[in-house]
Amino acid sequence: MAKHMNPFPLVDEKSRNGLRTLFLPRSEGETVTLMALIGVGSRYETPRQSGLSHFLEHMFFKGTATRPDKREIAEVLDRVGADFNAFTAEELTAYYVKVPSEHLSLAADVVSDILLRSLFPAEEIEREKGVIKEEIRMYTDTPMRHVHHLWMQTLYGDHPLGRRIDGSIETVRTFRRSDFVRYTNRHYHTGNAIIAAAGRFDLASTRKLVHRAFAPLSVGAATMPRRAPRAVPAQRFVHERRASLDQSHLIVGVPGTDVHDPRRTAAELLATVLGGGMSSRLFLRVREEHGLAYSVRMYSENFVDSGSLMVQAGLRVDKASAALQLISEEFDRVIQEPVPAAELDKAKQILRGRMVMGLEETNAMAIFAGGQALLEGRVRTPEELWDEAAAVTPDELQAAAQELLAPPRRAAALLGPHKSVRAFTAVLDRAL
Repeated sequence: MAKHMNPFPLVDEKSRNGLRTLFLPRSEGETVTLMALIGVGSRYETPRQSGLSHFLEHMFFKGTATRPDKREIAEVLDRVGADFNAFTAEELTAYYVKVPSEHLSLAADVVSDILLRSLFPAEEIEREKGVIKEEIRMYTDTPMRHVHHLWMQTLYGDHPLGRRIDGSIETVRTFRRSDFVRYTNRHYHTGNAIIAAAGRFDLASTRKLVHRAFAPLSVGAATMPRRAPRAVPAQRFVHERRASLDQSHLIVGVPGTDVHDPRRTAAELLATVLGGGMSSRLFLRVREEHGLAYSVRMYSENFVDSGSLMVQAGLRVDKASAALQLISEEFDRVIQEPVPAAELDKAKQILRGRMVMGLEETNAMAIFAGGQALLEGRVRTPEELWDEAAAVTPDELQAAAQELLAPPRRAAALLGPHKSVRAFTAVLDRAL
């Protein structure tokens, strides 16, 4: 087993205004990513605000005091072949520009410009409502995305984590310019932001560039989640019938670990053993042995005070109950029998390999470090994470399985054309 990983360059410091900045320079490659991460997402919203974080992300590209024509933002970046975008999650929103290294100053100028000087024109808000509504409809019409939303409802109920990141058509149509201004003033400030630069760049000049570009960002204290969710599923089962579908889309899972939980690495290893690849237990059992699914995988999601561990599968319509039975049996097996050392070592190497390959990309470097700094308060290097994974024993993995995968903690979400789910709920009742 490999014992070491390549050094992870990191300079972690604060600007004079209190803004935390991360610099991850490397000598290879010809590109650099400049990313701003803000500690706000859908879980910070009230029911009336549902979707506001995501809508605001769109509005930062609709014109600034220095670039009032929204087309100029895209035009100036397209001229240098930049990759630029933004994304909203439950607990953070991120904006990034990736450019050839010689254009880093442009990246810093544009990212700081949209965050510091956006105008939020009322006419653009009204126009963008149509775009957002179509995005909501698109994801609702994407079964693998929509079943995840049903799972979040199963696990979190009426907690903000149980609502869609993009909100609803009903809430989106109510937003006004004043909503965006107030929300920005409340959440977009030095205590709630991280700026990360990753790739090939000169450290000394880049530090000056970044500190100068974001010096006007308003000073503030970090935003914290309003309330923690319950440690047990809000519901045991959520089902949505959609007659037009030709597959059953299923998620079976449990409440998982938060970002600070010492069992987090063991939980990731459990997910890898059970559903982390084409040689994993569930892939072999559900797909290769029984032919019930094309896609079956297990993964984890970790928030600051909660998380989930879930299996997702796309199945033959009449095989959801059979798949649930197989998944439950594999959960029971990993609880009752220690995972053999060789199989655990394979899972560790899978995690290591994916981390090594993923971090070759500058965007991934920025979100890896910036996300940890924002949500966990510290940045653990790949070497530290690997050391933690390498230390997990079969007994520790079994103990985590016994705590996390216990039958009373299990729940399920199902999307498909089923007129009746009686057989499915009968299997689910036996699995609890």
